[in-house]
Amino acid sequence: MPAKNLMRFLPIALLTLTLTSCANMQAMIDSQTQEQKEISVEQKLQVSIPLPENSKYLVDKTVIFGEGNKFSGILYLQHEETADDTVSFYRKNMIADGWTEIGIVRSRFILINYQKENRFATIKVIRGVFDNSESEITIGPRSSSQLEKSLEGETIDSSDDPFIVQ
Repeated sequence: MPAKNLMRFLPIALLTLTLTSCANMQAMIDSQTQEQKEISVEQKLQVSIPLPENSKYLVDKTVIFGEGNKFSGILYLQHEETADDTVSFYRKNMIADGWTEIGIVRSRFILINYQKENRFATIKVIRGVFDNSESEITIGPRSSSQLEKSLEGETIDSSDDPFIVQ
């Protein structure tokens, strides 16, 4: 008799397990799908750096503070071009826009560093599975010379009074 009950229970348990795991897989796929939006002309002007045509930005990951030459933040973009084409675009157009390339590192991804006046830009280009790519662009103010001096151990405070902790 117990074997008969087990034979009735087993198909129901397997069916429940299968349906639950399918629902969980769909939830995982949905959570990995991120909202993409076209980049408008106004947004291109807001970030004031060259961006490849047909790029889409990931809404949930992009953070922008300020605009124009005061723009700081992180842009996450998806491109229809290969990683090599995307890197070529940035290298050509960032320099044409007045940025100086500091260095480039190639590994599983390509990392390019730029500076312009008192600002820095780091562009990380990631190869896609197909002939596409993504880029993560971080732009912000460069460290001040005051900060650089303090990190090197030089005294910044011009007062001769000692700092006393009581």
